[in-house]
Amino acid sequence: MDQIDLKILELLQQDAKITAKDLSSRLSLSATPIYERIRKLEKQGIIKRYVAILDPEMVDRGLVVFLNLTIKEHNPEARNRLLKQLTDLNEITELYHTSGTYDFVAKVRFANIKEYKEFLVNKVASIENIADIESHIVLDEIKHSTQINLR
Repeated sequence: MDQIDLKILELLQQDAKITAKDLSSRLSLSATPIYERIRKLEKQGIIKRYVAILDPEMVDRGLVVFLNLTIKEHNPEARNRLLKQLTDLNEITELYHTSGTYDFVAKVRFANIKEYKEFLVNKVASIENIADIESHIVLDEIKHSTQINLR
């Protein structure tokens, strides 16, 4: 990747609907090489997909909770079974394997605390291999970005 590819990626992260024509005028290249570079970045898997980013408040999913999860068994079979159960939960939008005190961190969104409580009690707490769950309810989102800093 050269500086032009990086600039294309930066601009696409800001607005994935930007046209090749607009990119070409901003980068002083014709639209054809811009289009070819984008196709190459897609083919290489650098650009994974294009998505619409929704306003959580407008779709009634303003409550954000981070769950710190500690597991009982770390053997591959038990771990894989746990991961399958967690990734099958549509409410979990992000799931990370972490180092330190907790084994996993999950991010969930709900309309309200009652919905979160029902999810926690009826779905997460019923997963056998979870030893401990610590919830962190987000009071205010200070900074959020989907953009990866390329510089």
